[in-house]
Amino acid sequence: MTPIRLVKGFATVGGWTLASRVLGFMRDAWIAAVLGTGPAAQAFIVAFSLPNMFRRFFAEGAFNTAFVPMFSKKFEAGEDAEGFARDSLSGLATVVIALTLVAQLAMPWLVLAMASGFAGDERFDLAVTYGRIAFPYILFISLA
Repeated sequence: MTPIRLVKGFATVGGWTLASRVLGFMRDAWIAAVLGTGPAAQAFIVAFSLPNMFRRFFAEGAFNTAFVPMFSKKFEAGEDAEGFARDSLSGLATVVIALTLVAQLAMPWLVLAMASGFAGDERFDLAVTYGRIAFPYILFISLA
């Protein structure tokens, strides 16, 4: 890789990472402005952290670590890389949909596992409701 391509690659990845961090900060500032620091904000933070835990595994973790090298190997060998990608994404979608359905049913227990202090509190019901709304986002972020 030539030094110019390396610098361009670094600038591209660095620029998008910086943009992501700035937008994340703006999102957090907006959430704080809208929800404040009360029970609704606490419930939202717990509810949003549930799909984010799974996102790290499915969208950023083991799946990508396994998929990219295998796809590259099939692509370079002239094998059916597109079919492999289609089958992989179909399998991932199936697993994530099943996980989402189970999480919807188990949301009260997931909230208790994440925030046992919410038991018997108004935050518990809010967190369960928010969790059921937020959890399906894992499907879209995992397949993106």
